[in-house]
Amino acid sequence: MADATRRGAWRDGADDGWHEDLIWYAAGIHRMRGLTPGLENFFEVLADLLRRGELPQLTARLGATAARWSDPMSLGYQSQVHGTYAEKRTWPRHQGRQALWNECAHEHWFFLPWHRAYLLEFEAVVRAHIRQLGGPADDWGLPYWNYSDFEADPDRLGLPFPLRDAVLPDDVDVPGVDAGPDGTRPNPLFVPGRLGASRGDDWALASDALQRPHFANQEDRAGISFGGGVLERPHDAALFHDADEIGDLDRQPHGSVHGHVGGAMWLFQTAGLDPAFWLHHCNVDRLWETFARDLGHGYPFENGVGTGTAAHRSWLGQKFRFLLPDGTVRTWTAPEVLDIRSLGLRYDTTAPPRLHAPPAPQPGSEEGPIGLDEIPPLPEPIAEAGGIALAGEQDLEVTGGDHADRDVGLDSFRPQARWILRFAGIRAAGPAVTSYRVHLGLPAGADADGQDGDHYAGLLSLFGVHEASRDDGTSSGSGQSRALDVTAPVRAQAATIRPLATTVRLTPLDPDRDLAGMGLTIERVTLEFV
Repeated sequence: MADATRRGAWRDGADDGWHEDLIWYAAGIHRMRGLTPGLENFFEVLADLLRRGELPQLTARLGATAARWSDPMSLGYQSQVHGTYAEKRTWPRHQGRQALWNECAHEHWFFLPWHRAYLLEFEAVVRAHIRQLGGPADDWGLPYWNYSDFEADPDRLGLPFPLRDAVLPDDVDVPGVDAGPDGTRPNPLFVPGRLGASRGDDWALASDALQRPHFANQEDRAGISFGGGVLERPHDAALFHDADEIGDLDRQPHGSVHGHVGGAMWLFQTAGLDPAFWLHHCNVDRLWETFARDLGHGYPFENGVGTGTAAHRSWLGQKFRFLLPDGTVRTWTAPEVLDIRSLGLRYDTTAPPRLHAPPAPQPGSEEGPIGLDEIPPLPEPIAEAGGIALAGEQDLEVTGGDHADRDVGLDSFRPQARWILRFAGIRAAGPAVTSYRVHLGLPAGADADGQDGDHYAGLLSLFGVHEASRDDGTSSGSGQSRALDVTAPVRAQAATIRPLATTVRLTPLDPDRDLAGMGLTIERVTLEFV
């Protein structure tokens, strides 16, 4: 196979966005949808059940439907590799082997390498379909949705044009797609139920993640990294699927884009049914290459730091398994997916978006690409709020110590301290339909502006919280946590902030969605320093 180039869906060329790679992507998706029994009706049912908030019916309906998706060449099968509602005893068999489903990695450092392997296998399936259609399979690459480059072109915040309409334009021919009785041709890249109407551009920002100084946190250090917390026990399936130390790229833009697009993208079990999912994850993967290569952080362990440790053994030993169309099983490890050129891939560009000057790195796990140079201190909580039921905009009083202590200023703390705002025990009864802007120390009555550098703390994205809150045995039911580095706003408010008596404002990006239907609660919010 010749080297394949993955190109941005938003680029110069076709005015309507229907570049050749997207035409062939649509052709492949059309065939994959055709191999997925019951899919077209399910899309309509999914949109309706999500609109009405009937999750038990959705779980039962998709579980029963997915049990028929036995062909790895189908979109249905590939989507369930990420997550499934089907009980394992009902998983279909293909050429004598049971489906390998519910394999996705989130909330830890295997999130990025597992999804890179997943993209490679999906891309190979699309290429096989393109080959059967006589198309350019050897050098076709999966396009990516380059929303994170929106400062160069604000149009990129919108879904690429080829994903927007239910029917194909008259002047676009997608191989294999024929006209229906009404004379129109269905657009394989369209699915009903998408929303994509978030205010502002917060959901698309990648700059916070790209400016993290290291890839992963040492296990149980409770810090913030680009890629997520280290897992030191390979083959611990429960931990692999239910860890809780999210990387900043996983939080934003990965999770925030899922919440922004909506519909099938809201849930692990349905996201892969939306063709936007694959373009989104292709961009997330590209941002990893940006972090490693363009920004000079490297890939884990390639500089020799941390080799021989338990973390290194886990990085070498964790297996990612995929059932192939020929009935064999392909096994990947994280080190095998790091050099994309050796995999026959390249991106048309991995140049980073505009970045602000990063803060100086802190000692310990904040130094080095893997954060294993020394054991850093644990963050110390000093103020908190608890028992929060969240829907619309809400101000939280975050307090600590005795009343007499609450006038203590920032000068009472170590000048170079790093500050973290942590959200623990986040639970949701339904899919998270919005992300929340977080402001620290915002005066009463002031607007919650995402451009307010003195108070804006970041984005609380919630993709995956519902799945981690289910009490049906599919997860621990304890929800998830999130952490934001709030060092910059704390220092910006040095003259006025009172760390033992401050406020946190949570503002939904999508206030017009069904926020109450999420059933969103947060057990505890803490302000911490290291």
